[in-house]
Amino acid sequence: MTDTALIGSTCALGAFWSSKRYFDYLIDESNLPILRGKDFGQAVIICPSLWEGRGASRKDMARFTAQVDNLINILHEVKAERVTYATCIDTQPETGNELSPLLHESGDPWLAALAELRDFINLRFGRVLNVYLPEVTGTGTDMSVADLLTRAAEETGELEVFLLERHQLYPMHRLVKDVEKAWECGIFSVNLVPEPVTTFELVESCFPSLSDRLPIAREADPYGSARTSVYSTQYHDPDTGYIMDKQDVLAGLSADKQA
Repeated sequence: MTDTALIGSTCALGAFWSSKRYFDYLIDESNLPILRGKDFGQAVIICPSLWEGRGASRKDMARFTAQVDNLINILHEVKAERVTYATCIDTQPETGNELSPLLHESGDPWLAALAELRDFINLRFGRVLNVYLPEVTGTGTDMSVADLLTRAAEETGELEVFLLERHQLYPMHRLVKDVEKAWECGIFSVNLVPEPVTTFELVESCFPSLSDRLPIAREADPYGSARTSVYSTQYHDPDTGYIMDKQDVLAGLSADKQA
């Protein structure tokens, strides 16, 4: 079969992907059942955790787990020769890479659902590229701390952020080409992770008007994401473990780019 399908087509990542590449079937929650019994040459599956962002999916766990369960139920009846699975990176250790042990069970129901869907897809389909994404920028939705800071410019009071928490901010506009590069290299699991920036660095460089609203650093503040990629040299030279350096991340989030 040569038909192609994109599951998650109406979320920000799906809409961007389908604007760059043609798919025979554009699938969202409303038409998911039409996949039953279908065979595809290629399929892109965007994890429900990325449909509205991890924050939104965590706030409505009943909906998120229902989305995961429904997707698994449908995919039992789908065949695909090649699958690209884009998902949150949260089932890896905060300082992990593609070779680190993945989380398979968790007392956190959100992480448990993420792991269940990831494991199912990798067992169900023979050839899968797992694309692990950190915070994604450029979506226009709440998928990164940069989105929170952009909204905060219109508010008052102390920012609900952590001063020294590390954030890996991946620009959505790179997604399609970065995924295709991974397939070209024969990679079956890739972390699309830029060099981390702290909340303080991000505010200082891109949102200076918010500086006086930053909280003080506390010992109990979260560490944040500092994951790396063993395949970073395929995307960026020299070998730093990251596909973009901090300067490029901050330049892409400058005030004029946010306007």
